[in-house]
Amino acid sequence: MKMILRFLTVILFLGVFSACSEYQKIVKGDNYEEKFAHANRMYDKGSYTKALTLYEQIYQRYPKTDKGEVAYYRIGKSYFALEDYYMAGYYFNQFTQRYPVSENAEEALFMTAICSVKNSPKPSLDQEETDLALNDLQLFVQRYPDSDLIDSCNRTMDRLRFKLETKKFESVELYDRMENNRAAVAASKSFLEDYPRSEYIEEAAYIQFRNSYVLAMNSVLSKKKERVENAMETYAKYSYLFEDESYAKRTKRYNEELSDELISVAEQYSFREIGEAYELSRTTSEKKKVYYLEETLKRFDNFAKKYPESELLDKAKAIHKRAEKELVNS
Repeated sequence: MKMILRFLTVILFLGVFSACSEYQKIVKGDNYEEKFAHANRMYDKGSYTKALTLYEQIYQRYPKTDKGEVAYYRIGKSYFALEDYYMAGYYFNQFTQRYPVSENAEEALFMTAICSVKNSPKPSLDQEETDLALNDLQLFVQRYPDSDLIDSCNRTMDRLRFKLETKKFESVELYDRMENNRAAVAASKSFLEDYPRSEYIEEAAYIQFRNSYVLAMNSVLSKKKERVENAMETYAKYSYLFEDESYAKRTKRYNEELSDELISVAEQYSFREIGEAYELSRTTSEKKKVYYLEETLKRFDNFAKKYPESELLDKAKAIHKRAEKELVNS
């Protein structure tokens, strides 16, 4: 039994060695008819690496012949089969330029796009290849509008566009997780403008509103009014998306707090105007001093009337008292 196995092993080795020797002989030889025939056999058997070497020789020798055309096309097909999509894409693209009237030109242009699709990475990575794939597919659709491959192109483009959409939404989520409120607001706003029918629309709108709320509530007084109003506008615009139980209570509470904050901001502005008028009375000429002191008293009266329960009323009264005293002495 061992002798039989040993004999079969020797026979197999000799067969492989003989085949390799034959292949190397053909590669190094000058018989291009034999090269072409052997390349086709290798290609049909799935020995694409060996077929590539021979097809490249044939194309270099006969670039403007039918054999050269077949060889060049099959170089692209071989690289595609070997999953080297960059090289395959290059050869398919070059094929459409070198053999524009070939019966394979349409398929070559389609395969150029498919290679770009194959090179398109997952959404979390840079999407330059995805943009390229979309451009290649669009070019095919424009050049061959009646092709049987149009439906396939459209489905693939939809899938790629969704990948770009997902990529952009992941950026929105990233800013939100980082608690970079300003960036999250800008990114979500841009996303909603670009993808108004996105399946992520509810989440994106919520992220924009919640971050607008946080940004507004933590702003300095000089920026607070504008940011509170912007946040409330966001709520009004997307409130129809917040009817789901997971959003409704929180967004309603945020909006109520913003409404209260807007009143508080108006109160703080009104108080600050009293102080501003009084400070101007202390830094201006004697002629204008009386005017600003009187303005301080007027502003106090308006404040006290509008906000009788304000926590700032005692401070306002103190300013009023000083202004009143200085006005008497002026």
